[in-house]
Amino acid sequence: MIRSVLTLILTFGCILSLPSYAAGNFGADRHVARGVQCQQCHGANNEVKDPDKTQCIVCHDPNAVAAKTANVKPQNPHVSPHYGKDLDCVLCHVQHGQTENYCEQCHNFGFKVP
Repeated sequence: MIRSVLTLILTFGCILSLPSYAAGNFGADRHVARGVQCQQCHGANNEVKDPDKTQCIVCHDPNAVAAKTANVKPQNPHVSPHYGKDLDCVLCHVQHGQTENYCEQCHNFGFKVP
């Protein structure tokens, strides 16, 4: 009996936690919350692929982004000594999945990517 009750409580808790996991955890969720339509990033056909940087910079000015993170140490993540400001945004800012830290492939900066 106790085992059944505990199983039920655990199952119910997992079910209740799903909406909080699904909402707001990915970059696309933030865009949708701000009223951005899927077509604005994926084009009129809603292509199932990451937009390229030219699409991102329609709304996100690379110079403004670099200035906003200018004081991040040990290195501004938006001004790479290897790539300058030319890296594709989606290498770190995954929109339909967990964000990644592209620099961490070789470095250990510990950046937290939103």
